[in-house]
Amino acid sequence: MPENMGQWKPPFNADEDVKNMSLVEIAERLDKVTAWIEAERVEEREARRAYEVVAERTRTRIQEIKDYASNLISEQHRRMSNFSGMLGRQGAAAPLAAVTETKPAQTPRRASTDDNGKPRTIEDAIMAIWELADYDEPLTTDEIAEALPEVGYESKAAWKSLKSTVNQALAKLCKAGEMDKFRIDGTPVPDDGKARARRYMPAR
Repeated sequence: MPENMGQWKPPFNADEDVKNMSLVEIAERLDKVTAWIEAERVEEREARRAYEVVAERTRTRIQEIKDYASNLISEQHRRMSNFSGMLGRQGAAAPLAAVTETKPAQTPRRASTDDNGKPRTIEDAIMAIWELADYDEPLTTDEIAEALPEVGYESKAAWKSLKSTVNQALAKLCKAGEMDKFRIDGTPVPDDGKARARRYMPAR
């Protein structure tokens, strides 16, 4: 921003009444108008160049910050995936083990697959994930969505749309008492509405 912004003074005497000027004086002032305007245009062009320099530098910095955030998210996802794998393949954590041991037997469900062996609904597909050998611990929404093809559920929806559909299905299953909710560390979420679920697993 120019230093004289807000303190600009016109190159002419604004208090001078043009009605009192002679024709010669008026002509002299008009001769100077073009020069006055060009001087302002020069300052405008300089200000634009300075702005572009600052804007480009800012855009570059913002992109660097976004790239760093993306790396953080990728690393976080990788570690949480490893953590969930450790829970399932090297022995579940104590709080999770206690939950699975004390849950009553699940009520048998209706036939959840069609004549071709594919899940009838996305809810059926989600419940079928834990029937696979590789899944015996609570999963995140992302992990559930990624596992759907393994149980024969096919979707052409975009990733964001698929995750939204999975979330809706999970909410339906939780409301029906068929799905339990857990925190990110695998501990159960109480039914007080205060804690947000990060992982899910069929009620047992």
